[in-house]
Amino acid sequence: MRGALSRPMLRYHPQHTSCPRYVQSAEWERAIKVPQGYPLDAQEQLTLSLNADEVPPGVRSHNAWRRAGVGGRPPSLARILTHLLERYGRPRTSITGNDMLTVLGFLVEMRFLTPVELFGFQDSCKLLQLNEEFVQIALLREEQRARCQVCGAPLPGAPSRAPCPACHGAAIRWTDAELATNRTVQRIRAPHVVPLVAAEHTAQVPNADRVQLETDFKAPADSAKLNLLACSPTMEMGIDVGGLDAVALRNIPPRPDNYAQRGGRAGRRSRVGLVLGYARSTPHDQYFYDQPGEMIAGEVPAPALALGNRDVLLRHINAIVFGAADPGLAGRMGEYVNPKGELAQEKIDELLAALAAQVGYGQQMAQTAFGPILTEAGLTDEHLQEHFRQLPDRVRDLFQRTARQVIELGRALDRHRAELQGQGAAMHAGAMIRRLLGIKDTQERGSTDADDRSAGYPLRRFAEFGLLPGYEFPTEPATVRLLGDRNEDDPVSTSRAVGLAQFQPDAQVYARAKRWKVFGLDTASPWNPQPNGPSWLYQQCGRCGLRFQAQEPRCPRCHDSSPGATRPAYQFGGFIARRDEAPVLNEEERIAMRNSVRSYPQWNGAVSGRWRSDAWSLRLSQQEEVCWLNEGPPPSQRELETGLILSTDTRGFLLCGHCGAMLRAPEATPTRPQGRRNARSAQQSAQTFGHHANCPQSHVAPAPLALVTAGRTEVLRLLTPVPASTELADLQPWALSLGYALHIGIARHFMLDSSEIEFILEGPWQIQTDGQPLGQLSLTFIDPSVGGTGYLRRTAEELHLVARRALQHLEHDGCETACYRCLKSYTNQRFHDYLQWPLALPALEMLAARPAESQPPAITDLDDPTPWLEAYDAGVGSPLELKFLRLFEQHAFLPQKQFAITLDNSPRPLTIADFAVPERRLAIYIDGAAVHVGANLRRDRYIRTRLQQADPPWAVVTLQASDLSEGATLVARLRRL
Repeated sequence: MRGALSRPMLRYHPQHTSCPRYVQSAEWERAIKVPQGYPLDAQEQLTLSLNADEVPPGVRSHNAWRRAGVGGRPPSLARILTHLLERYGRPRTSITGNDMLTVLGFLVEMRFLTPVELFGFQDSCKLLQLNEEFVQIALLREEQRARCQVCGAPLPGAPSRAPCPACHGAAIRWTDAELATNRTVQRIRAPHVVPLVAAEHTAQVPNADRVQLETDFKAPADSAKLNLLACSPTMEMGIDVGGLDAVALRNIPPRPDNYAQRGGRAGRRSRVGLVLGYARSTPHDQYFYDQPGEMIAGEVPAPALALGNRDVLLRHINAIVFGAADPGLAGRMGEYVNPKGELAQEKIDELLAALAAQVGYGQQMAQTAFGPILTEAGLTDEHLQEHFRQLPDRVRDLFQRTARQVIELGRALDRHRAELQGQGAAMHAGAMIRRLLGIKDTQERGSTDADDRSAGYPLRRFAEFGLLPGYEFPTEPATVRLLGDRNEDDPVSTSRAVGLAQFQPDAQVYARAKRWKVFGLDTASPWNPQPNGPSWLYQQCGRCGLRFQAQEPRCPRCHDSSPGATRPAYQFGGFIARRDEAPVLNEEERIAMRNSVRSYPQWNGAVSGRWRSDAWSLRLSQQEEVCWLNEGPPPSQRELETGLILSTDTRGFLLCGHCGAMLRAPEATPTRPQGRRNARSAQQSAQTFGHHANCPQSHVAPAPLALVTAGRTEVLRLLTPVPASTELADLQPWALSLGYALHIGIARHFMLDSSEIEFILEGPWQIQTDGQPLGQLSLTFIDPSVGGTGYLRRTAEELHLVARRALQHLEHDGCETACYRCLKSYTNQRFHDYLQWPLALPALEMLAARPAESQPPAITDLDDPTPWLEAYDAGVGSPLELKFLRLFEQHAFLPQKQFAITLDNSPRPLTIADFAVPERRLAIYIDGAAVHVGANLRRDRYIRTRLQQADPPWAVVTLQASDLSEGATLVARLRRL
């Protein structure tokens, strides 16, 4: 009956407010989360089908018969009944829905089916379910057992030769002798069975627990029962697990060296080990299923460390300064932040003064210890001085973020004191604050310093913030806090770009021997910005598709100036997850989740080099902003109809930055033809939109947003012209094949890991050359390390050697298009169908023929002043103001430009409005956003408040780039003011 059984566990959706606590807390393998049944109409009468909108969200109705006028496959009940009636001699044309109603009526009359109230997200309805009272579990005798002779489906109690409801077969007896050969039956009847006692061994497990797991696993069976470890690559190298007999791989590892290391854990003592690899339904795994010999063939690259990595160097240089400072870091964070979230400013100032006194020493020691490496990384004395100037602000930011964490956690304590409720949450929050600050319980004895594995240990905390060495902590990470975990104060972390996909709302997270589901933002995380507005307002270029800063006057890549809709993106990096024990019905695909994050270089870096190699132009830019953007999955048809989406291609995320909740779209309510409108209370709004209780934004309807992270680094582009009319689909096989061939050549030539340089394909887009349209395409290589490591400049200077190394790599037999010995890899699976190594050979041979020639800087390498000159000629102050002026002129709205406003007969103007209609005392300001921060923002607010409080007052309107899309509607609104 497909989960439609009248048990309490199968009547409630876990998110319904009346769901019993014992149902929510039952951590069983629940594959059926949504309550489901068979159709009943609003009067609880039998019906054959229901429309989706007749059932509350969170409840599923299985139709018994196909609705009139609807195509497709009939419902399963209809197929089974039709099949059986045909087997008993009824013509198919005579079988109708009335036959199904007759069968259902009989089952209801005999109480085999019973009406049951099912509870969805918010509402409930009654549907038919199988009556649990008639379900029995019995051990059948041989004469009672039967199975289908064709498909083997069990048919208990069926008479001999009865038709099978699933296929064309018939029932036959299922003898004891046949049953005895069943593997499951043999295990049940076995006198001795070795139980599997399993544990997790991954990077998310605290180090002390991992050590204990390894000890228990290697111990004799009579002293420790642990005999199965579920591992991530933490077990791949450097760990001897003793007499391990077998290794099971849940997927095929990325490279031969990974396979050898993982499989090599087995058979290290007394006998040969068994390595069993499970091939999933992915291009990578299926390839090696067909070509198993290649998994242990080929070259194993030597491990390499990029000495030009600025992040590594700067952390170690900071360690020199911190180590020489007196006083240095305290033994616990509680010395700098108290349990109320208040900063110990004297202690902080004392530390900053000690650090400042050692800056000169630190810079001198850095030159002595790392001189050649600093040169390799492009770190000059000026760079180090600028780094040390920023160091105090970064230290203050660390303490301020820690204080905010404490305050957010302390709100549970405040609620308990005010309402005498939530004692468990208050105790949990108190324990979290103690661990965060390194404050030990009164029962603990010994040193007053924090445990060096806890967040309360300053050296660990400073490593988490990218200030000191500690390479399990990426700079500006993404984290997920596991609610209720024994080590909840130690969140799971990864790099921000990867985490934006792995920890996105609704994502499944596997950590610490459990499965978790992300259900919102961690408001106590230091990696979430204050929710004062979007971190990045952007728009999508209608011509080339680039996502770029909304305040830019035109697309920085193709220079299209058409206005587009503005979208908000937030730099959220801290998420929260809770236990989710429902089994995964589809194979988890981590690589598909990572693909939801796209890279968008902003073309705003300083061009530091140009080269030419035949038809190719090379362009290297430094300190170019790269945005990694997650706009969510594609929207469903229902979401497209509601319009609450980021775009027609992406759904976005509905999140509240204040309370951290995942929001939901409000249900459509019928309009009332008359009567007074009832005001919605804050509690009703919170329930409607999904905000948490007491959220200050509970009345605000959700709006879709994107997740973003950004950094400034080096970007190398290989630019080539293409015909203007060429479509992307026609260029992708050649461009992707060449791009990935060069990517492999870079990694092999400089002995880098493939993840240390990122490759993307940009374009094509159109440019104008001598008045004629021409297509442009870019093979773009991004160095994701902060500031870059210098390898991309060397790539441009040694491009011919990189191309030769790529050609050597592509010399292999037995491959006509692409394989894992040439272009395919674990990380480019979504492009496997495009890759064809023969397409890349002509371009590689041309690039390998001679070194690229260095070129002088182009005029376009400098900031283009044309948009600003055009604005000044029109009498306005910026390109954005010029766009609004053209809009006003188009609709015959002619305010004065750059109008000086004075108050109280002052000889000096208080402000200069971008546009004004003085006779109506209307002042219009065009907000470029980039200059309206900090002190400038406070001054703007002061001036505009003065205008609004003047006698008579001025109407003040602030417009942003996103308002351009309103067109005539905006002008009409301004005229009404």
